[in-house]
Amino acid sequence: MHFLKLVTILFLINILFIPAIASAEEVSVGEFVKDSAITTQIKAKILTSKDIDSLHIKVDTDNDGIVVLTGAVKSTAEKDKVHNIAHSVDGVRKVLNRLIIDPDLFR
Repeated sequence: MHFLKLVTILFLINILFIPAIASAEEVSVGEFVKDSAITTQIKAKILTSKDIDSLHIKVDTDNDGIVVLTGAVKSTAEKDKVHNIAHSVDGVRKVLNRLIIDPDLFR
């Protein structure tokens, strides 16, 4: 299970750097790398957390350090934990927690 999470994290890191070439005109490379690094750190912490089912959680970071969490979680406790993880990453200025609680999705 831990090996699968590690492979997923490495895959996400590689995926995040591909759009840097395509979007170089819109956002500076430094800003993109900073934003994707924040997103990657949050996703890695969520993936390695034992109490969070990360399959339905999406993390986006804008160029001002604002993180948007979307998707579904099982409980309020899980929603709060994901929110706290996002806030724990350096460079995050604000977290918009748009996660919905849908325990039926995980049955």
